[in-house]
Amino acid sequence: MTQQFYESLPSYEELTVPELHLTWPELKAGSLYFGRFCDEPCKQYMLCKQDNPRNPAVCLNEGKEVTNCGFKFFGKVKKHCLAEFETYYTCLDRDFRGLLDFEPCRKPQLIFDDCMKEKVGMDRPYIGYFARIRLVDSDRPRRVFPKREYKKMKDPPTREELDRYKLNTDQYPLHFHSLFD
Repeated sequence: MTQQFYESLPSYEELTVPELHLTWPELKAGSLYFGRFCDEPCKQYMLCKQDNPRNPAVCLNEGKEVTNCGFKFFGKVKKHCLAEFETYYTCLDRDFRGLLDFEPCRKPQLIFDDCMKEKVGMDRPYIGYFARIRLVDSDRPRRVFPKREYKKMKDPPTREELDRYKLNTDQYPLHFHSLFD
């Protein structure tokens, strides 16, 4: 007997979305700014995915919003800072060490950062920006986690009970004597 995961599959028209035709160096070069620019649609999409883990078709509209936000962001980059962006992602692509690292491309990165700040009005996110909690205002009901039940711990022993359990140092060899003082 097969198990049905979806109540209905979306139509082909619902699934067709224009795609961002970008390679990994372009995505990596713009990733920090993209993450900051499209923070809210990405969070709405992830909230939807958490609410509906078994039916991804429910989150198609949120996914389309993320894609549209990507088009808006990379459109701004193309309009205002194309030459700097091309220099930066070309440097990332030609990393001779093959580590996919930002370090050898700091100079083009600084030029791109200055352009983004002056022409687009976006600062580069500081280190740790994406690790911090950034709340988003959502229409979704707040998730309520079940209250955790903790076992009742015994009361700590009294002074008299501790004195009863005190070990006599005469029972042990001399090199253990310092452990009990």
